[in-house]
Amino acid sequence: MDMVFDAQFRIIKDAFAARGVEVAVAYTPDGEVDYLYEAGRLLARDGDVARIAEALPPGLERVDRRSRGELAVLSLDRVAGGAMTVPEALALVEARLGTGPRPIDRRPGRDSAAGPVQEPRAPVATPVHVLHISRLCPGTEPEVPPGDPTAPWPPPCEAGETVREVTIGVCDTGWLQLDVAAYPWLDGVSGDPEPLGPPSPISGLPRIPAFRGHGTFVAGVAKCQAPTAAVSVVDHFSTSGAELEDVMIAKLEALVSQSPAPDVINLSAGTYTRDNWSSLGFELFQQAHPDVVLVAAAGNDGTDRPFYPAAYDWAVSVGALGPDQTHRAWFSNHGPWVDVYALGEGHVNAYATGEYTYQEPPKRPAVQNFAGMARWDGTSFAAPLVAGLIADRMARTGESAQDARAAVLASAQELPGVGRA
Repeated sequence: MDMVFDAQFRIIKDAFAARGVEVAVAYTPDGEVDYLYEAGRLLARDGDVARIAEALPPGLERVDRRSRGELAVLSLDRVAGGAMTVPEALALVEARLGTGPRPIDRRPGRDSAAGPVQEPRAPVATPVHVLHISRLCPGTEPEVPPGDPTAPWPPPCEAGETVREVTIGVCDTGWLQLDVAAYPWLDGVSGDPEPLGPPSPISGLPRIPAFRGHGTFVAGVAKCQAPTAAVSVVDHFSTSGAELEDVMIAKLEALVSQSPAPDVINLSAGTYTRDNWSSLGFELFQQAHPDVVLVAAAGNDGTDRPFYPAAYDWAVSVGALGPDQTHRAWFSNHGPWVDVYALGEGHVNAYATGEYTYQEPPKRPAVQNFAGMARWDGTSFAAPLVAGLIADRMARTGESAQDARAAVLASAQELPGVGRA
């Protein structure tokens, strides 16, 4: 692990352990971090559970986690006396059932030199991947903004004539419940409360735990682009900015079942997957909701490796541009699976008021006091810029979400701070 990932994984691991869940790291043959997963658990479709059990030693059991749809979570605790790991079980299933898909890292027809490649499908069983906002979506920890500490950047757009009401669903860490009198561009934002920590004995300010304020900041970026849209921030990442794949899908199912359902969903999080497989959870979600417009961050590891759900052709995958709004940000993931790039460096927007202790080197363990605004970098904040553009177009034109998505992507080069892949 590199030092930044190590610091973030420690926070995530401890938080999951507190709720009785063990998460682990899978490594590549050369010792690099491959993906995060839940130890001792597999993910599968309901209809495949019986043949997975036949491919493994006796003892496979289903875990009831209220997963919705066709997803099943399977426990390895009693398989081979509890000694079989997730990678070992998957290797055995693939060998006996021949179900492992060919890994790919690009979409059909996007790389003409390499020729068309078949779109990946999730295999019969996968790890329960861990989706998280850390490292993968904020490229940095928050900083105190320079200049005017009360003005967002990019600035709020002017509200024009609208022909329909539009709602953006923000799947994130929750809503800080800020006073719109102090943050007028946040008028119309609501959501699940996101509490801060107890007061610091040094400053007397509430402590800002790691990753808190991320959802509020994302909502602020979206609202600056879509001033007339309603924004609902839901707490989908209460465990230190991370969540299990099947739990995340259940939360998304609940979100799209709300009335009114969100017109556009922003997900500033994701996961790398075993052998770059498709995510089984998101594959089934999209099959159940083919018309949902999901805008997803492309990740911040500077790699062309597919990052899910952004890497799906049905998602709007957003990479980050640097401050010049022309060149790709140093941290942004890239590749033919990224649909569009938007400003991802130098965002200034609403944040918590409190005391923050930096978790990552080289700033760890420095302490910084924040006064309700922050400067933050990452594809986390490029994504809601694009989600806001789609929502604003819907409000102004009356177009469907899918039509507005297509129009925004088609005109990306003409929009300030946005560019095509």
